[in-house]
Amino acid sequence: MAIRVGITLGDPHGIGPEVVLKALALWAPSDDVELVWFADPLLVKGQAEVLGLPVPSVPFVWPLPPVDWAFGHGTSTSGQAAIDSLNLALDAWRAGQIDAVVTPPLSKEHVPLPAFTGHTSYLAHAAGGEALMLLRGSELTVALATEHVALADVRGALSTDLVLRKLRALDAALRRDYVVSHPRLALLALNPHAGDGGRIGSDEQTWLLEAVDAARREGLDVRGPLAADGFFAWRGYCDVDATLALYHDQGLIPFKMLAVHDGVNATAGLDLVRTSPDHGTAWDLAGQGRADAGSMLAALHTAVEVVKNRRATR
Repeated sequence: MAIRVGITLGDPHGIGPEVVLKALALWAPSDDVELVWFADPLLVKGQAEVLGLPVPSVPFVWPLPPVDWAFGHGTSTSGQAAIDSLNLALDAWRAGQIDAVVTPPLSKEHVPLPAFTGHTSYLAHAAGGEALMLLRGSELTVALATEHVALADVRGALSTDLVLRKLRALDAALRRDYVVSHPRLALLALNPHAGDGGRIGSDEQTWLLEAVDAARREGLDVRGPLAADGFFAWRGYCDVDATLALYHDQGLIPFKMLAVHDGVNATAGLDLVRTSPDHGTAWDLAGQGRADAGSMLAALHTAVEVVKNRRATR
């Protein structure tokens, strides 16, 4: 049976539609993959004309009023269109009409929903499960214990139980989605220099070490907690299959330095297969035709890969 991949709109005022148009122009059609775009076809055709890009020959689903658009700044209207598209894709997934969802970037600031903090938490609520933000590139795979959390709130959000659950979810995702038979995991420390033996923080000697010990007792191959600066500087990530960072920038800064053009953001741990490019709406690039579609194309390929791998291990 063909793999059916649904593509959402993202924020139509950003580069989302552009990178989808460019990725679909590079997509090699095959009999075993079907694509559908949950987007207003009039909007897509209008942007394609402005950008000088071909309109793809994929079906569109948009049973809603036409969407007004203007490049370069988000609005509550553009945020509403983004969340409407995501909800249409989720409805199609629940109905068994698609197998995976690929999401161009939206702006959390402009989605008119209280406390909306991004795709990962929204999909966790919609699809259930232990959602894990997992970013994959050719050199580095990194997951996050906490996602879009203010730095001042990170320590309060972390616990032995949370880190243990994220390590389990990371191990399971590597096995199920990427066919890694014996995942090797690294856990990063919270404090500089992993606390320097407790002189600048005791987290590494107490609850983080408890999480590592508990994971090892369950059979997980985990090393750490490791000082993040030395780990990335000396390419420690090359010796493991994935790294668990404790907060957003700890994992995302090195990841984007290494994989900004082909990295993929995947939501692991759910029955739903969801991938995304690893960049944002890029208001400053919108409408200029200069957006790089490499990450979007990689997200499409990764969605197909994960569905195939899950089918093979049923």
